Amino acid sequence: MINLATNIVVNGLDSNRMRAVLDSIKADSQGDIANPRFQTTVAWDSGYHSTARVTDGQSVISDEPKRYGGEEVGVTPEDLLLAAIGSCLVNTYIAALSAAHINVEFLRINVSGRVNFRTAFGLEAGAPGYEAIKIAVDIQTDAPTKKVTELMEKAFPAAPIPDTIMRPVPINVDIVHHSEKE
Repeated sequence: MINLATNIVVNGLDSNRMRAVLDSIKADSQGDIANPRFQTTVAWDSGYHSTARVTDGQSVISDEPKRYGGEEVGVTPEDLLLAAIGSCLVNTYIAALSAAHINVEFLRINVSGRVNFRTAFGLEAGAPGYEAIKIAVDIQTDAPTKKVTELMEKAFPAAPIPDTIMRPVPINVDIVHHSEKE
């Protein structure tokens, strides 16, 4: 019999809190826990510099490197996408491994790719985004390699950010233009 009053913490995650989240999702499949809405407002500051205000109020500054005309005062949008993929995978993997009571000594995910700036700058036709994205996972745990690999492979499809970019997701753009010349 499991004593639910005892907090089991694995990799910094409290199993009772994780169970409570799962129970909340099961209880209300359309509620804010099961189906959260995220919103980011990005405001242009100057040049390529912009400030994003995200769902919980944090700010992220974005810019381009000087070699592309930016001032290097923030993270590039390309790096933000790779960071989102890597961060989502870290969270997904840690949740799965912790639920299996596997202690993680370290986990590093390297996410890389090349962007086609020839197309982005209008020099040729084609897709201006990443040509491919490579993910390299470096992990050390207290469990056998086969078990960890199987858990991580099973968890990968549940990672929302990689899932979002691997399938067509509609993006709807509404433009509200303000002009003094109308």
